[in-house]
Amino acid sequence: MRKFTWWQALWLSFFSRQLYQSVARQWRGIGSLYLLILSALVVLPVTMEIRADYLAFVENDLPLYLDELPELTIQNGTASTPEDRPYIINEKGTTDPFIVVDTSGKITDLEQTSPPVLITADRLYIRKSDVETRSFDFSTFPDMTIDRSLIERFMTTTSKFVPPFTYLILVTFAWSWRITQAMVYALLAGWFARKQGFSMRYPSFVRISAVALTPAILIDMLLGILGLPLPFANVLFMVLEVMYLRFAIQSISQLPTDKHDDESSIIA
Repeated sequence: MRKFTWWQALWLSFFSRQLYQSVARQWRGIGSLYLLILSALVVLPVTMEIRADYLAFVENDLPLYLDELPELTIQNGTASTPEDRPYIINEKGTTDPFIVVDTSGKITDLEQTSPPVLITADRLYIRKSDVETRSFDFSTFPDMTIDRSLIERFMTTTSKFVPPFTYLILVTFAWSWRITQAMVYALLAGWFARKQGFSMRYPSFVRISAVALTPAILIDMLLGILGLPLPFANVLFMVLEVMYLRFAIQSISQLPTDKHDDESSIIA
């Protein structure tokens, strides 16, 4: 029997019965490494898009906010601005306030204003949602002066680390979701196999399910790259995944009864 590599599975999973037979007979493990590699590939376009958006914000949008943001001096836990008045920075292209800086004491908390960010003489407030607000006491901050040049240097430096950090997070979440899917679908694969008159070990079913997920994962990635919306996408992808899982089990059922599972498995 021909043995297929993981990279061949990326396209052969769409149509090749021999691939699924090889996965059952010759591959090892539960397919976690395969799903990790696949996850690492499919989140690349998303990471590149996030990087492009971040750089566009730093280059195009950030200067507009910095033009209105006053120099902020924090000394002995107290913040001050050049003028003792509220500074209101609106969201780009709107009249909706985004940041309010008021060290004069006229505005002291987010209940008095609508923006998500408020800087007062002693605290930084961030509104995370309608019911959740976080605040940071300037008494815990070192003495510093926050001005345009400092913010620009900070954003330029972080732009080097945001893409790889984001990529690692996305890969972790994508892999966790897909390996969980494979483990659940393995139970369904076992039921399909019993209907076909054979049985395999659970890890083998997980491995087969991991490869059967490939077409839906790649189609989802392609639609995302092209920006094409798909109505009822979750339902349609679930149907597609089950169809390929059944196709995989039917392909394996065509093997001789002593070659359904990997070489170390016990065939029921």
